[in-house]
Amino acid sequence: MESEAKMRNENFYCTILSRTRLYQGLALLASLKKVMGDDYYIFIHCIDEESYTLLKKLNWKNTKLIHENKIAKTVVALKDERKVHEYCWTLKPVICDYVLQKYPSIKRITYLDSDLYFWGDPREIFKNQPDCSVLLSKEEKYSPRANQSIQLRSRITGLYNSGFISFKQDEIGLQAVTWWKEKCLENCKIAPEEGIFGDQKYLDELPGLFPGICDITTPGVNIGPWNELKYQFSNVDDSVLINEHSLVFYHFSGLRVAAKEDIQFVYRVNPKRLPFIYPQYIKAITEAIESVAKLDPDFNGFANENDLKRYWN
Repeated sequence: MESEAKMRNENFYCTILSRTRLYQGLALLASLKKVMGDDYYIFIHCIDEESYTLLKKLNWKNTKLIHENKIAKTVVALKDERKVHEYCWTLKPVICDYVLQKYPSIKRITYLDSDLYFWGDPREIFKNQPDCSVLLSKEEKYSPRANQSIQLRSRITGLYNSGFISFKQDEIGLQAVTWWKEKCLENCKIAPEEGIFGDQKYLDELPGLFPGICDITTPGVNIGPWNELKYQFSNVDDSVLINEHSLVFYHFSGLRVAAKEDIQFVYRVNPKRLPFIYPQYIKAITEAIESVAKLDPDFNGFANENDLKRYWN
């Protein structure tokens, strides 16, 4: 582990990986490297031995693996009680809190879902809003062509997307991540009739509970299948623009890697109408698959039948 003196000048992120999300996780790492060089550091919590062992072999620069034995036994015990995706959702605030508590010199930790991919520099987000204790990604799901079904899902899933959420190392940031952690440990299922949607719906309450909770104002953040119809995607000088703004990251939600030549879209009704960035992302995943195969030919990170099922209907 690098010295804390050096760590103060780096940008800190964390993510959660399983065997069947590892290829997408490697694509995420490659995108961070492309837009930030070596000016980032990411903590990776692996929920299974397969992903932990593979990443240890890979020895990716600027990463710190968090083994499950570093997490409280009461948290790990939930793995036997919850579905895999529920357990991973539960771990989001747990890992953020773990990093902030263990490394007090870290000024901010930002959680990233493994299916994010960066085209722009996320440091702009923090430069634009340096005083915010918590930065939330507003969903903005209502596209001009959104049907009633999509709008209903927006009300069920919450105002914010938990795929990118950032906590500052200050009193409010620590209080907020602790509150979120306690809620997720209590319940992290999908139960719209109870006002619960995994880890995510709880975030609606944060602005009313604490000061310093901010919606991210930087354009090009939290773009995904739910709002892509609002934007015109274009390539300009090797940068991707959405309308007139640079795309910082796209959230490839609902994408599953069933095989090298079989990447499926769990939530899309018409997967033929995709932004041109999708082939670029699929290329990054293919490269990840090939690099893993060279390192460990026996590793299988492909999605199984359960991974290809919808979490909710």
